[in-house]
Amino acid sequence: MSVFANLPVAEQGTLDTIRRFLARLLSEGLVEAVLVPLETHDGRSVQPALVTDPAHMELANPLLPVIPISGARMISLVTERPVDTSNGRPATALPRIAVVMRPCELRATVELSKLRQVRYDQLLTIGVDCVGTYEVTDLKSAGGHPDSYTAAVLEAAQAASPDAPGDLPFRHACTICETPVAWNADISLHTIGVDSRQAILLELADESLLGPLGLTDGADTASHRQAVEGLVAARHARREAELDAVAVQMRPREDGTPGLIEEFELCQRCHNCTVACPICYCKECLFRTSTFAHEPRRYMGWAKRKGAARLPGDTITFQLTRLSHVTTSCVGCGLCTSACPAHLPVDTLFQAVARQTQGIFNYVAGRDIHEPLPVATFQRDELVTLGEVQRK
Repeated sequence: MSVFANLPVAEQGTLDTIRRFLARLLSEGLVEAVLVPLETHDGRSVQPALVTDPAHMELANPLLPVIPISGARMISLVTERPVDTSNGRPATALPRIAVVMRPCELRATVELSKLRQVRYDQLLTIGVDCVGTYEVTDLKSAGGHPDSYTAAVLEAAQAASPDAPGDLPFRHACTICETPVAWNADISLHTIGVDSRQAILLELADESLLGPLGLTDGADTASHRQAVEGLVAARHARREAELDAVAVQMRPREDGTPGLIEEFELCQRCHNCTVACPICYCKECLFRTSTFAHEPRRYMGWAKRKGAARLPGDTITFQLTRLSHVTTSCVGCGLCTSACPAHLPVDTLFQAVARQTQGIFNYVAGRDIHEPLPVATFQRDELVTLGEVQRK
């Protein structure tokens, strides 16, 4: 059962209060390191960093509304891989690491844990409410101080507005995101429906954390809960309408051509989406091997046989393979679209497919660390359950 507490905002402001809170995790020995976004030199972006010295928290900024790279990808680099302890040897004590992430990043972390890419029991998860983020390039080129955009987003969070404040648009994936609050985090920093200039609403999964953090149980959560419900409802309606429209676009054409061919017609097969996607974890990608390094004569053969051969080749095969690999674990972070040089709506297309694949298994990516991953779970009658006629 979660407990709630108010974290009063100091005179220096909301961000400084959060920095001091995170530094205390280290100074109190609750964790040995904190994975948190640190500001770049110009202050217009952040980059994940593993912090062990509380003094370096002066650059921590989990509130700046940008995601240059998924924190889930980074935590997979620094946590231990699960090991087989059946040989009777005692397991080595693991350093505990706090991870400060937005909801989509934490959901991806849950999925990577199920794929044995993250040691989840090594983590103290800290979720930060998120009503939306900007493209890094947009924020870096925008006028005004970055703090002004952070303040505007915090005001939008207090009002639970589904739209970006001002003229700078949110990343597309954020406009249809219906998980603005982290699920099942050890600690949640709530700003939705909260006047974060006065206090931050903390939610703790374990009340034993109250004492070490100098907190007292008891806080009014009504405005937060009501604001979250309203925001989720607005985003859900927008998401369903958009994904319904995309599903229609992807239907086969009259000549039998899959709609996806048109959607991915401008794919350059640059692999940027695989690099940005937190769920694409393969150390060796099939599409970066000799399998798809065709000899020149083969291109000539295809061109002569068909009259024309589009280049680069195998783009649809590439995207369909990605779809089959990641859609059951797709969290809709939208970083694939952010990374695409052709500005393809990759996230919308993948989410439209993910809505169907996850729906078949009644599975929601990142919902519960204990929920079995469909692609890694064997059920003898699974195909029968999905509608296949059982043969006697």
